[in-house]
Amino acid sequence: MNRIDRLSGILNMLQSATAVKPKLITQRFGISLRTVYRDIKALEESGVPIAGDSRTGYSLVEGYKLPPLMFSEDEAFAFLAAEKLVDKFTDGGLKTAYKSGVDKIRSVMRVAQIDTLSAVDGRVGMLEFNHPGTAVDPGYLQQVMGGIARRCRILITYKAHSSDSESVREIDPIGIFFSMANWYMIGYCHSRNDYRTFRLSRITKLEQTERAVSKQHPPLDTFLAGLGGEDELQRIVISLKRDDLKIINDSKYYQGLVAETVEGDRAELQFMVFSLERFARWYLSYIDIADIEYPDALQEIVNSILSKAH
Repeated sequence: MNRIDRLSGILNMLQSATAVKPKLITQRFGISLRTVYRDIKALEESGVPIAGDSRTGYSLVEGYKLPPLMFSEDEAFAFLAAEKLVDKFTDGGLKTAYKSGVDKIRSVMRVAQIDTLSAVDGRVGMLEFNHPGTAVDPGYLQQVMGGIARRCRILITYKAHSSDSESVREIDPIGIFFSMANWYMIGYCHSRNDYRTFRLSRITKLEQTERAVSKQHPPLDTFLAGLGGEDELQRIVISLKRDDLKIINDSKYYQGLVAETVEGDRAELQFMVFSLERFARWYLSYIDIADIEYPDALQEIVNSILSKAH
């Protein structure tokens, strides 16, 4: 980050809080205390009225703020909840960019709204858990989105699901989606001359290229409705009594639930999954209350598992 962007970031921090300690600035921008003091002095010399000191924390002189935006309390809470989710389920690049964006939003909020967020912030959390799908740390998510925006190919080294072997692929990135605690990229693979789904946590290396995406690809929704390839998305439909919905707990969301409809006393759940067998083993927990509507292959797998039970 260049100094101009950093100074702008520090100014946003000062506008979004009543007092900012130097240590917080060092943590946010990865700079030394000496650099913080120099940056604060540079802001003062440019005409920004800064109050406080290194002990009590820095703030802007009252009145030196942009006109506040009008946010409802519910909107303010939505920003806070989204910040927690971004922090848990995205990579380092997006976390940094999101925090910077939220700082800009906070900087133009009314004081009462900032106080409301501060009061609730410490009471909104995420349960810590180790899941391979959340280990997308090298900034690949942000780089994939950059490739999509610029319509440029990316070069990835990908570890296969069934083995530890790796292959280098040149990809036209089409879209990304989040499912069952994992981020996935849908892209056109020039090595296979076909569309593929790649789990970001299996990418071991990613490089941006300047080669433009020349092929016109279908929209993302087309692929989510049914995509072939080594990580094939498959549609599943099960039905059950409306009153039994409460028995199927929130685990349905981790199985790839995409739609839930209720008509009369019956409910229908639609899923998009990568493994019929894995879904079948989850379904067995509710086999006495739920019926398989589609596909027949799922029922065959369930019957096979039951026939092996002792």
